[in-house]
Amino acid sequence: MINELEKLEGETKEFKEFNVQLCLDYGGRDEIMRAVNKIIKAGVRVIKEEEITNYLDTIEIPDPDLIIRTSGENRLSGFMPYQSTYSEFYFANIYFPDFTPKKFRKVLEDYSERKRTFGK
Repeated sequence: MINELEKLEGETKEFKEFNVQLCLDYGGRDEIMRAVNKIIKAGVRVIKEEEITNYLDTIEIPDPDLIIRTSGENRLSGFMPYQSTYSEFYFANIYFPDFTPKKFRKVLEDYSERKRTFGK
């Protein structure tokens, strides 16, 4: 699978229209703890939202607009708890290896019909 991911990364490295992240072995709480420790080590006295964002592992990655959770689970399991505040969610009752391009298009169609309010 790593060879396929490396190939896909190479094929799409110049693509700029949108961003797709496949996060493997990611822990959101762990990421937040590392960010807090980096902030403390940097001597920051007043912590604002931007400070936390700037110390996350995902600093160069835009916050997700859509999170797709496969496997039939209806929870995030610690996935990007800080970054997903205004994300839309799609819960699929299938496992990742069975998540086909056709199913992905269906999810994108569903997402395109949603009215996003970003907390307003």
